[in-house]
Amino acid sequence: MALSKPSVFLLSIERLSKSKAISDGNIHEITQDILHEAARLLKVERVNAWIMDDEESGLDSILAFDHGDKKFYKEGPLKKKDFPIYFEHISKNDIIISEDAASEKFNIELVQTYLIPHDIASMMEVPIISEGKLKGIICFENLHNIRKWSSDEQHFAIALTQLLILTIENNSKNKLREQLERLVNEKSILLAEINHRVKNNLAVIAALIRGEMHRTRDDYHHELFENILSKTFSLSTLQSSMYHSKNYQEVDFYDFLKSLLGNIDSTFGFGKNVNTEINSNPKIKIEVTKAIPLSLITNEVLTNSYKYAFSKDKNNDLNIILHQNEDITSITLIDNGAGLPDDYKSKGTGFELIEGLIEQIDGKLDITSSEKGTRIQISF
Repeated sequence: MALSKPSVFLLSIERLSKSKAISDGNIHEITQDILHEAARLLKVERVNAWIMDDEESGLDSILAFDHGDKKFYKEGPLKKKDFPIYFEHISKNDIIISEDAASEKFNIELVQTYLIPHDIASMMEVPIISEGKLKGIICFENLHNIRKWSSDEQHFAIALTQLLILTIENNSKNKLREQLERLVNEKSILLAEINHRVKNNLAVIAALIRGEMHRTRDDYHHELFENILSKTFSLSTLQSSMYHSKNYQEVDFYDFLKSLLGNIDSTFGFGKNVNTEINSNPKIKIEVTKAIPLSLITNEVLTNSYKYAFSKDKNNDLNIILHQNEDITSITLIDNGAGLPDDYKSKGTGFELIEGLIEQIDGKLDITSSEKGTRIQISF
């Protein structure tokens, strides 16, 4: 038994909707399929698909199909300035039915230039509306004889147009995705280059400091350069952690602490038996704007412990506790040294620098010290 016209239309839409061209945003390919299917099932001689140009000054032909010749071709453009009445009308309607196309007032501009030359008697037009704007139109054109368009035919034409609308939107999304991927790739390359240069510059600075340090003739100036070198290494370690993690917004502070502690131990721990332990929540990330001051604070505290708290004639313990919850991040540094002197802030132990950096991260500094050791906690 032959299928009814609505069933035939439905099967056609189901088949077309599975086309990969829709998800790929391949406008040309899906337009070919739509025009061919429309001409075949609606039994019209001509079907045209148009799309708004980039300047939104008019419609450019995507494709036209002549059912008699079985050929695809392109029409010339339709400019808004040449057909203002027509454009005004199609931008305000979901579907335009012209049973006697030449007699419709909104087609008056098309009669001599389009309808008569192509012998178009009746038209059914479905505007392509996306995001509330006119993006194009599909024209189903019956030649020679006036025609009444049935409700089923109108619904079929609208469904076909919806498939083209979906393809156009996917095309736009795919282009935006490609642009975004290109920008992300360009940004990644730029960041990698910047990080590479920062790394090299820090290495040059460290080499210059070492060179000057070897030229010093007294312990005081040697220690000054040694402290500067330690701070430089702290920043270099932080930068290296960011570069290798490919995360330029947050720093894995546990990994940073391990590297920093290893450097300080090799620099200041010669001859001192120091047992170190880092207790941390897994994968603690700290925003880079806070991680930079915090790295310098941590470097200063750890350096002080190695230089002033620890001695060669005892077992020295250093415990670092890194903790983070939804609101507060804290780092606690505990040593078993002899404790801080009462006037430690004026003894050149870097606490003026520490307090200034604490202010930068809107943090809180808590110090507890006795002859059994020192506990320093930074929280923010």
